[in-house]
Amino acid sequence: MSEVAAASAASSTSTRPKSKKELRAERKAAKKAEADNAASTLQTSIPVMSLAAIKEEKHRLKKERRKEQLREREKEMRRDLRREKNIRKQTRKRRELHAVGGGLDPKVAAERLEQRRQNKKRKKEGSNRRSEESNEGQDRAVFDQVFNGAGEEDGSGARTLELGIKSTDVVVGRGDIVGNKSLVTVAYQLRGGKHNGLIDSSKKFVFRVGKGEVIRGWDIGVLGMAVGGRRKLIVPPKAGYGGQDIGAG
Repeated sequence: MSEVAAASAASSTSTRPKSKKELRAERKAAKKAEADNAASTLQTSIPVMSLAAIKEEKHRLKKERRKEQLREREKEMRRDLRREKNIRKQTRKRRELHAVGGGLDPKVAAERLEQRRQNKKRKKEGSNRRSEESNEGQDRAVFDQVFNGAGEEDGSGARTLELGIKSTDVVVGRGDIVGNKSLVTVAYQLRGGKHNGLIDSSKKFVFRVGKGEVIRGWDIGVLGMAVGGRRKLIVPPKAGYGGQDIGAG
């Protein structure tokens, strides 16, 4: 009886279930074994690099990052420039439209803006034309002063030239200026006598200045004129026909 009891006690101790502490220890041991196996596999799969290769790779990655940063910076600058250009364009349009017709329909404001631009353009052209005419008049005055001995204009706008010739510009031309030995074509009316009657006229008379082909009054009087101009000349006898009878009566 004693032997049977001992055998049953031994079998009961061999089939006893594991405690929670033992199970946790087993699980921890299994996880550690798996981690050790994974580490050994990773170490065998990664090749070993030399120090020089590591430095070279770091340098390459640094250069690539720098290039990427520069590209991003250039893109940002271009975007900023386009944005500023659009803002300036919109601001200019808004300022022009509001300055011409604030609160009006955009089409009406645009028409008024175009009209304002045309007015400014015409005003500028007129100012330039008056400036050119003034400069041409000054140039002719200097020319007459140097070559014809012209004095200052009197109250009627006439200048006294060489030999007492009186010259008055009725229309100031805008073409080439007549000089000595120039070949000119003129339209003229010759008046004289007590009643200032018409003696002779021509619409196309050609002569060369300074060659004695006409009276001295003409050779001196047309100097300094510009093509397209009209000039009134009062020629005294000593610069004209002298005592000759020209039919003036």
